[in-house]
Amino acid sequence: MSTQHACSEDRMVFHSLGYQYNLDSPGTELIDCLYGEMLGKHTRHEVETGQARRGECFKGGGTMPMGDFLYVKWRDKATGKEYEDRVDLKSRLPSPKDMFGQTVYFLVDENQLFVYLIPDSDIEGKRNHLPPGKPANGPDGWDYLDVKTLYPDNSPPKVRGGNVKWRAQRDAAKKKEDGQP
Repeated sequence: MSTQHACSEDRMVFHSLGYQYNLDSPGTELIDCLYGEMLGKHTRHEVETGQARRGECFKGGGTMPMGDFLYVKWRDKATGKEYEDRVDLKSRLPSPKDMFGQTVYFLVDENQLFVYLIPDSDIEGKRNHLPPGKPANGPDGWDYLDVKTLYPDNSPPKVRGGNVKWRAQRDAAKKKEDGQP
């Protein structure tokens, strides 16, 4: 067995890649994406022969290699301008042991790519839930978990994406509960 093959087996772990592009990144169109060397549900042959687009990005989980990078290309629907970004994940992701059950999640906000690590959680318990007093971070709907921003570096915690109207209603209800005007 080659060294390269042995290294890739070491990086095989149960985890997932997620995104809800239409909900989290309105006003943009996903053109292409690639998580590591994975082509998702298509084989390399299908992509190279034009039977499938590489942009039909894999979305799901299972035991798979941890991606060394995430490449995303998108179009701003209002301007027609295309953007792309490639994020080095090798230094940003935890060890394969610590990666088990987590989700690499991406969205685009104001034509900036954001990549998050959403931890595994249990519904009834408090495993990986957001500690009291810590600001929520990451994609809407996951704000009860201690989500880590992988990219861009030094981005302040903020909930992004999701249905903006629903989030505004939730925030207003929470302020009312807390006695704020």
